[in-house]
Amino acid sequence: MQKINSGDQKMFIVLFRALILYAIVFIVIRLMGKKELSKVQPFELAIIVVIADLSSAPMSSRGISIFDGIVPIIALLIMYIIFSLITHSSNKIEDVVCGTMSVIIRDGKIVEEEFKKHQYTLADIMTLLRDRDVFKIQDVKYGIVETNGNLSVIKFSDGMDRMPLNVIEDGSISNVHLNFLGMSEDDLNRLLKDNNVEVNDILIGTIDENNDFIFQLKGEVKK
Repeated sequence: MQKINSGDQKMFIVLFRALILYAIVFIVIRLMGKKELSKVQPFELAIIVVIADLSSAPMSSRGISIFDGIVPIIALLIMYIIFSLITHSSNKIEDVVCGTMSVIIRDGKIVEEEFKKHQYTLADIMTLLRDRDVFKIQDVKYGIVETNGNLSVIKFSDGMDRMPLNVIEDGSISNVHLNFLGMSEDDLNRLLKDNNVEVNDILIGTIDENNDFIFQLKGEVKK
């Protein structure tokens, strides 16, 4: 019987470690949610980068226990879940951690303060607009930089008098969006009273482009 030499044995060990760590990292990324496969928030990206670094050393080095990679990866997953629960428990905390949307184009003109804050160049803006089939800034009513870095565009041709925004998300009031719309919590409370609903009962509440308050109650749609 032909013996496996030390070089082949080392290769099989590295391959075995790689398969195990790949499976662990894949499961962790899936547990973090589908969003992680596209655009991510900064704290989520940081976790993914650290996971990649933690898995690389035990994958290639026989001198490092494979559990030295698995244990901290699982710990990061637990930390991510706890951090996400804390972040989603309050819109204010989420705004601090994830940031807030930023209007970089308004009524066909660049908002210079926001433009400089995000360190964009005009070439960057035009590239992002062309990706959305917009070729002139003057055609844009609102250009919004989302918290994940995406640029959302509302054109004049869309026929919206104002930008629709969620003022209630999962039972929590978004003061950032209220301020943007020029509304106060008292204004929102009057709308809630008119509709005979409570904030905590609402999954999502939106002031739409016609200045109407539309909402969906928690548990309203069953699987």
